[in-house]
Amino acid sequence: MAGAILACLIAGLFGWRIFNPAQVSAELLGRVPTPNAQIDGQPTPITCVDSNFRPSADGFSFRNWSGITLTDSVTLPTLEALFGKEHVCVNDGDAKCTPLPEAMQWVSLMNSLLSNGRCEGMSVDAERFFTGLSTIVSADPDATSVANLTRDNPRLVSDINYWWLTQLMPEVVAESAATRKLPPSRIVANVTGGLRDGASNTMGLYSTSGAHAVTPFAVTYEDPFFTIWVYDSNHPGAAGRIVVDPKAESWRYLAPGASQDQGWAGVGPGGLEYTPMQARMQDFTTPFSNDPNENGYFAIIIASSTNSEAEVDMRITYAGLEVSSASTDPLPEGVLSQHIDDDASGYSTIMFVRPPSAIEITATSTEPQSPISMVIDGPLLRWQEAELTSNAPGPSPLQIHVGVDGTVQYAVSAAVEVEVSTLDDAGRLVRHRISGPGDYRVQGFIPTPS
Repeated sequence: MAGAILACLIAGLFGWRIFNPAQVSAELLGRVPTPNAQIDGQPTPITCVDSNFRPSADGFSFRNWSGITLTDSVTLPTLEALFGKEHVCVNDGDAKCTPLPEAMQWVSLMNSLLSNGRCEGMSVDAERFFTGLSTIVSADPDATSVANLTRDNPRLVSDINYWWLTQLMPEVVAESAATRKLPPSRIVANVTGGLRDGASNTMGLYSTSGAHAVTPFAVTYEDPFFTIWVYDSNHPGAAGRIVVDPKAESWRYLAPGASQDQGWAGVGPGGLEYTPMQARMQDFTTPFSNDPNENGYFAIIIASSTNSEAEVDMRITYAGLEVSSASTDPLPEGVLSQHIDDDASGYSTIMFVRPPSAIEITATSTEPQSPISMVIDGPLLRWQEAELTSNAPGPSPLQIHVGVDGTVQYAVSAAVEVEVSTLDDAGRLVRHRISGPGDYRVQGFIPTPS
């Protein structure tokens, strides 16, 4: 028992203060041990921290959902709330917003990604209600708990969409990417300390099964494992468990009611992250802005697939460096990468590249004959989207070269077709289909062989 108590104590202190056995006291031990405690009917005799959040009352009673309708989509007002009207509208001084063409394309892109699932937004919103950063009555004056809120509440859905979108902001991506470099035991320690200090965090899980967001609310210990208890929006009313072996630096996720990890597992850094709520509460860079003072990134790239079974791995090469979205190695200065959670539907990838140098981009789907979509934007780059349709039996890459002058060139093989959509000088969407083989430049918004 003493060893378990010490393990919890170290987990709570690690990362904030130096552990000293002389500091051990009843106050520091908190609720450890807790022989009569339980979560979801499971005994938790050693409790490192427990915020008393419970999914049955503090989580949403409805399940995370996919698909997009007019009543649950990202809208222009959502972007105005994120970035300010002056960055979204041509005439920000007027009562009615005339949106920038790039803003309209961003809305469309966000809805295509949001249609895969809203777990990030639901995880953040549930935590905000629990900690008082948001109030239940602001969403529904008649509700007495989060569990009373319903999915047909437009104000609630708008909030969920807003917080879902924050995961794509470079300020949030940078915070999440930094914690993803930590080993699982350090994640346990920092999440424990955060809960003890009353800090709000959400967690991200990444594995071959996809990407998923959850809300941590307690940490317990059962020799030799730590368990982070979480609210999982895919399973209303019940708690999930992230089980960490600190010696092996391994982790596995057991969804509510599951006895197996079903592929949600990993070893070492890269599979777990946590994102402080504070990172989501600030002024954000507008990704579609053409103002270098507002958007200091040379290129912003998003790669995804409509195949729910496929992951899209993105690799960029510039200035003699190669960066892969699939790698857990630290990224070079000036590059941010984040997988966008969409539950068991694979995941999309977003990259922010700051240095203005020529970039070679290769996106490859893990599933044969899967379409790949890629969006490229930046202050020097006119917004454009390319969609590759593969006729080959194996995975075919989508390869793009971005020059420092803003020209974009597509490398197309004989087995594929690429549809390129761009905005012309009048802000109108222009579509062109490229059939291989050859290299094609987007020049004057008409793809021509190089």
